[in-house]
Amino acid sequence: MKAAAALLTVVLAMWAEPALAHPPPLGVRGFWGGVLHPVFVTDHVVGILALGLLIGRQERWGFVPLAVYAAALAAGLAAMTTGIVPRFANEAVLGIAMVAGLLVALARSLPQVLGAVLAIVLGLAVALDSPPEVVSVSEANLMLVGTGIGAAGFLIVVALATRQAQARWAKVGVRILGSWIAAVAVLAVALRLVR
Repeated sequence: MKAAAALLTVVLAMWAEPALAHPPPLGVRGFWGGVLHPVFVTDHVVGILALGLLIGRQERWGFVPLAVYAAALAAGLAAMTTGIVPRFANEAVLGIAMVAGLLVALARSLPQVLGAVLAIVLGLAVALDSPPEVVSVSEANLMLVGTGIGAAGFLIVVALATRQAQARWAKVGVRILGSWIAAVAVLAVALRLVR
């Protein structure tokens, strides 16, 4: 009986998949896995969504925060290729989600430099919190390129869609969504601090 249990344990251990912190979305690897990555990592979704809502509501900002976000994202992804493993990148994403969500809920006109600073921090944090967990260097680089395109595209779509939402009920809905995002980010940070 012990031999059968040992054999079963060995077979199951050989059959198991590796445990990954950020597994490829839906099993998709390579470039498309990278594109889908920002949409399937919850912390990235709330951070990008909050900043996109904020950029979309600040009509005076124009496209400067989007451009600096893309540049910071590219810089962070380039740093990832050197093997940098930062600490607290995930917490920085959640911090931006809290701040941006709160600012969306407040619905005040803000200086463009604030949007640029938030965009730089979020771009770097999302990039540095997206290490590809693959064996091949070429596949890792493809995933990083895909992550950059997916994260930039996601922010642009949210910002442009928010800018188009001009009805009074839509503006109220954006503020409500911003407050919910801030609350979710606060709860996520609180859970990390409790552990």
